[in-house]
Amino acid sequence: LDRYPLADDLGRRFGLPVKLDHHPRALLVGDRWFGAGRGVKQFAVVYTGEVLGGAFYFDGHLYRGTAGAGGELGHTFVQLDGELCRCGRRGCWDTIATLSWLRREAAAAGLPEPALIDSGRLADMAARQVAGAEKLLDRYACNVAVGIANLQQTVAPNIFILHGDVVLGGARLLDAIARHVRAMVPPRPGSTIEFIAGDAGDGAALLGAAGLVISELLQLPI
Repeated sequence: LDRYPLADDLGRRFGLPVKLDHHPRALLVGDRWFGAGRGVKQFAVVYTGEVLGGAFYFDGHLYRGTAGAGGELGHTFVQLDGELCRCGRRGCWDTIATLSWLRREAAAAGLPEPALIDSGRLADMAARQVAGAEKLLDRYACNVAVGIANLQQTVAPNIFILHGDVVLGGARLLDAIARHVRAMVPPRPGSTIEFIAGDAGDGAALLGAAGLVISELLQLPI
């Protein structure tokens, strides 16, 4: 489907307006209209799960970048000569902050049923003091924090709404991510960093997808 005009094709077939966009951008629009991003001038969305992605909202506008390429956060570099990524390059953030990394490390740590591990299960194991769980949870939090710290240093959105797997980890994981980010980012006047747990599922993305269509029909800025 590379370069195939899918949205136009579906629109013709169904006789309805169709918008095609990046999943994290749909999350952001959902947050912007219906969630924690309402009334906020700038924030960033970070999604983790099987893949990692993100989106930015700056000065009242969804940032898309040249040719809509903005927000490919999973393929920003965090480790020179790091692990081989699915994109064919090494050291992408995606290689250390997604479920594939977490499950592989859970197996190496001898945790039960590593193939089923997610942040929620790991946080529960850590709370029950299962050997190795707390250490792995903190490593995962640090890996997620590395990319967020780079974003804060580069564009300083100051508000990060997290979606996907990390939300399942609850306050235990969110607090650990926040702690690591604040340790990595030098404090500056007026630069308080806020972390908000968004949607672990697809609710915000579905609302945002509808919002993309509505905004075009009503000519509303996103």
